[in-house]
Amino acid sequence: MKILLIALSLFTTTAFSQTVYLKGAPENLESNKLIILKHEPVKITVDPKNSKEDKYIFHRQNNHNKVIKESNKKLTVEAMKYPYQYALATQSTYKSLAKAGYKYALISEVYKNNYLKKHPDEDVLIVFEYFIYDLNADLAYKVFELDEMKVYDSKLLIKKLRKAIDK
Repeated sequence: MKILLIALSLFTTTAFSQTVYLKGAPENLESNKLIILKHEPVKITVDPKNSKEDKYIFHRQNNHNKVIKESNKKLTVEAMKYPYQYALATQSTYKSLAKAGYKYALISEVYKNNYLKKHPDEDVLIVFEYFIYDLNADLAYKVFELDEMKVYDSKLLIKKLRKAIDK
């Protein structure tokens, strides 16, 4: 059944060039290299003097830029707990590593930083899905979720990644 699902997803991927989403981690991670993404700073896009909403967005973007320095530093240490070959990269640079033999990337919409460009709905906690993306086959394996309050917690990120691959 699993072979049929993979064959069907490969056909779908090549026939329609759309990402196929699966649950759980790929089985061959131990023999392939994984790219783990770091956060990138964002350009401050608003003037806090313009409006109350702009002030809020300014503080979100500014806070992001401050906390990612420490988060990325901790990720460098925590990633050493990942048991297989890996590299750290950013959203804007990771695709070039595919040419260097990296097959997978741990990706999420959080690294695109679009959530920092607008005011979120009131009383809504944004939850980000994390995927191990196959750079060669356009397959994305959903491995875990983190809410916006925990996306900078590098220790939790690696812990969740390890738990997903140990299943």
